[in-house]
Parts: sequence; C-alpha cells; structure tokens
Amino acid sequence: MFVDYVGVMLVNLAAGLAILAHYLYKNPAPQERRSWAAGFFAVGLLGFVTSFAMTVTWPLPGGYNVAFGEPGLYLSTAFLGAAVTLTFEWEPLIPALYGMFGAILAIVVGVRLLTLHLTQSPTVAAVGYLSAGIGGILTAAAINWREVRWLAVLTAVILGISAVVWAITGFMSDWGHIVDFAKWVPLTMHPAPTK
Repeated sequence: MFVDYVGVMLVNLAAGLAILAHYLYKNPAPQERRSWAAGFFAVGLLGFVTSFAMTVTWPLPGGYNVAFGEPGLYLSTAFLGAAVTLTFEWEPLIPALYGMFGAILAIVVGVRLLTLHLTQSPTVAAVGYLSAGIGGILTAAAINWREVRWLAVLTAVILGISAVVWAITGFMSDWGHIVDFAKWVPLTMHPAPTK
C-alpha cells in the first residue's frame, strides 16, 4: 500500500485559491496588500514542501505524481512569489503573470485526467483543474485591469468554485485514507524476524 498526502495538498490548494479569490474581490489599495502576504506564504510553503517531495519521491502510482505534484509545485512557487511581492509592496502583476503559465498547466492536466478517466472522479478533478486554470489566467487580467470590477468578481467566483471542489475532494480523500490506513503498520514497527 502506498502512503500519500494528497488530501492535505488539496485542502492547502483550496485555501490558497480562497485567499486569492478574497484578495481579488477586496481589490486592496497598495498600502493594504501586505496583509495577504502571510496567507500566500503559508499556502506556498506547505504546497512547496509536499509537492517537491511528491515530484522527487513519486509516492503515488504512475502519472498521479505528475498530475498532482508538478502543478502543485508550480502553483506553490507562484504563491511564494506573491507573498514576497506583497511583503515588499512590489507590483503583484509579475507573480500573476508567472502563475498564468501554471494555470495553463492546470488546464492541460485537467483535460488529460478527464480523457484518460484517471482518479476516482475524473469529471470532478477536471472541473477542479479547469476552474483553477481559468481562474489563474483571469487573475493576471484582473490584476492588470484593477478598475474593471466585474472581471475581478468573475475571477473570484471561478477561483471560489475551484476552492470548493478541491476542499471537498481533499476532505473526502483524508476521510477515506483514515479507513484505508486504519490497520496499516510502517515497516519500522514490524516485529523483527525470528530465527
């Protein structure tokens, strides 16, 4: 049985998307943006640690490591970039433009999961990835054209939908993993073989 931590990765992603949606909806003035830095940093740090580990160690079977690890690593780096940007009161469009390429990656992964019928619910996973990807692309536009209020609100709603999908998926993943691993014992706790 493989051991994975996809549940916490997905809940972390949901939190990040919710924070980003809130940031876009509030459209803070430059002097108020620093308040969001800690949230973006927390999401970026947890996402980077778990996604990097997944990308390097491949704890999941086959392509799932690519589908969850690599987009997670890219997005986490974008969140860390946003945290630094907001902390130093730099222009937030730059990490948004960087994140836009990760958003395109999310769309590619979502379509591929759907066409290959991967995950237990490929349609739900595709909706999560596609809404995150579309929301990520629109984030750059919403930050670039801050005065266009409907664009920021639309982007926040799309990101909110993705956050809900990933939160439910992550919570259900952990719900199932608790049962799956209820009697699992790591190798270090197995009794030593007797001669």
